[in-house]
Amino acid sequence: MGIWSCLFGKPMKIGDAFFGEMTFMESIKYPAESYFECKRYFSPIEGVIELGVTAQLSGPTQRQKDFFVQLEKDYSLIVAAVIPRIEDELRNWRPDFRINNFEQEFTPVWLSISACDQQPVEWEIAFETVHDLNHTISITMQNYQLLHILIDG
Repeated sequence: MGIWSCLFGKPMKIGDAFFGEMTFMESIKYPAESYFECKRYFSPIEGVIELGVTAQLSGPTQRQKDFFVQLEKDYSLIVAAVIPRIEDELRNWRPDFRINNFEQEFTPVWLSISACDQQPVEWEIAFETVHDLNHTISITMQNYQLLHILIDG
């Protein structure tokens, strides 16, 4: 539990002009891992996505906001990068698995944006899929290169 939670009984919230209302999740032991949780409209899905934004209590940086906007613009590049690895991973359970229409079969539900203070930027995106409602596919990216995939459920 963070210092704000201990002192005031509930997490600190801020209002950000870009991300909206954000809840600060403070890490006392590892301050660089403190982050905000929030929800924001994500244009590629024409809906809301949950976000984790690594930042201090002062709030997210302009670089992080710009990175989010760029992810929206480049979503098709991200999808193209993840399709082959998702298919490979899911073929471990279903040998004939193939993605026919990514947008209809997979929905991004979580996006984690790092501090964006180092290049290449490492970040995460998680998808739910109609193929298995009990599992979430979490993907760690470095810029638009897939580093790691985890199917959790």
